[in-house]
Amino acid sequence: MNVTDLKILTEDFNVVAKKPALLKKLRKLTLHGRSGLNHELDHLTKNAKTRRVNAKVVLGFDKRELVAWGLLSREWSDYNFPSHEDFNPADGTLFEVYVNPTHRRRGIGSAILKTARKKAGSMRLCIAPLG
Repeated sequence: MNVTDLKILTEDFNVVAKKPALLKKLRKLTLHGRSGLNHELDHLTKNAKTRRVNAKVVLGFDKRELVAWGLLSREWSDYNFPSHEDFNPADGTLFEVYVNPTHRRRGIGSAILKTARKKAGSMRLCIAPLG
């Protein structure tokens, strides 16, 4: 992939939660309706209606097409990850990512992870396992 074709953007989740078209695109870029990413979208969107949530969305574009995204969250999660019952923000920053299979092995996921590490700062990055 040509590096100039790749663009990584980060948005505050509270802004994303007010963009139904973007939320719909993000939902399409997940494993399935019950995935960890969809669970977190539901959970954080609900919370964003009543308070400010501490989360960011990392968007990956290839030639202006949204092909991947990641979620950085400092919010409690009750999703049952295979290796943990739930996620406690005292453990660090939860990170989940999905790359469209037709765009994998091109450095997009690595670029999103690199951005996530920078955004997490000194906080431990807790990468969610596949489930």
